[in-house]
Amino acid sequence: MDPPTNVKKKLLWAVSLAAVCAPVVALGLRLREDARADRWMQEGTAKLDVSIDRAPTPESLDWHGAEVLFDRVVRVSGDGDRGRRARALWHSCRALGDLSRAELVLASAEVQTARREDPDELRVTFVEAVVLQRRGERRRAAQALEGITRGASVPETLRARVGLHRLDLMLDEGDGHGALTLAESLAHGTTVRAALGNRLGLARSAVGDVAGARAAFEAAHQSDPRDAAALINLARIARTSGDREGARRMLQQALALDETSGEAWLAYGVVLTDLGAMAEARRAVLEAGRRMPDQPGPWTTQGEIDLRENHPVEAVASFREALQRAPDDTGARTNLGVALARTGDRQGALQAFEQVTQRAPSVGQAWNGLGVMRLGMSDPEGAIGPLEHASRLLPDDPNPPMNLGLAYERLRRWNEAARAFRETLRRAPAHELATAHLAAMQPGAGRAQSVRTRVTASR
Repeated sequence: MDPPTNVKKKLLWAVSLAAVCAPVVALGLRLREDARADRWMQEGTAKLDVSIDRAPTPESLDWHGAEVLFDRVVRVSGDGDRGRRARALWHSCRALGDLSRAELVLASAEVQTARREDPDELRVTFVEAVVLQRRGERRRAAQALEGITRGASVPETLRARVGLHRLDLMLDEGDGHGALTLAESLAHGTTVRAALGNRLGLARSAVGDVAGARAAFEAAHQSDPRDAAALINLARIARTSGDREGARRMLQQALALDETSGEAWLAYGVVLTDLGAMAEARRAVLEAGRRMPDQPGPWTTQGEIDLRENHPVEAVASFREALQRAPDDTGARTNLGVALARTGDRQGALQAFEQVTQRAPSVGQAWNGLGVMRLGMSDPEGAIGPLEHASRLLPDDPNPPMNLGLAYERLRRWNEAARAFRETLRRAPAHELATAHLAAMQPGAGRAQSVRTRVTASR
């Protein structure tokens, strides 16, 4: 039995209304989803854009919370521009998580995927620079950071993070004056917090301003007493000034604040080495290596301990491990040259010192090592230039002028040799070898050939 005509009309009207309203409802739902996705996107990027005082390192950002939010955006955004950007940021958050677990290979893979999704997202570029820096690829990291600073609309918090990482790169490369200029420009007109204060202190220390460095570290510690980094840096200054017990106490305080700090364990191992507690020092350095498996510092320190205990073969292996993690580490390569020289591999040592002088011409120890190797390989003429350069770069070290005097003796250039030995005694008045060589050159001493031709490969 057919329904009444009025029922048919109502059904037809309802169907027509639904057909008209369905697109409107769908549009409303879509707009609602878009609004939610935009809100999630803003909340996710806000978690990555917090200030340095709240999250001093990239790994300390709330990357997991941001990852969850970007995942929601991806689910509702599809393959549009917002979806691609969200996927790029999602992979960047996963890279930060990998960095927090010291998984550099996984972090690199995540960053590469993020770059393919959205190569123009500045936060992705920043995470890429951090990964490159941790891998020891400092030049590529610097290029990535430079690209961010050229952007027109860079969030201020991101710009501040970029500035700090540029500072770290300059300090790693030994550019103390450039780092100091950048640090002072970043600090100008702002309240210097712990993160920037520590870098400012490191930059001042790199140019020899120990008092200024100490003041910056103390200010950083006062601004955040829970920050272990300032105590670590103050301990390093105390060690340099000879207060090793004070340095040990500061590092024990730093470890009490943050026992997961690889830098604190590493500095603690160095101080224990100075105090002669070699077994404890090795344990501390091993703990630092466990906390920082991809960093060269623990291996470099391990090599220095090996050298101190007269194990040059083990030292060579340690320095090579450090260079695998950071090929541009001039300190590790210089020490590798010293260790190779101790094993008798003069040619290998010569190559190591030459590589350092080419990459970092301001490293005086490398110039001294290069001169010593040439002198030991019967090339006193070729040794003079590097040793003169080392004497200028290391104005308080008696070894370069001592070695320079030995080179001049080999060439029978007595006046220059005497001048070099006098400079050695000016720097170290109790230097017995310089005194003996200078005395042998005095009138009536006979200029004994055994003294004149003696070569001491001091470091």
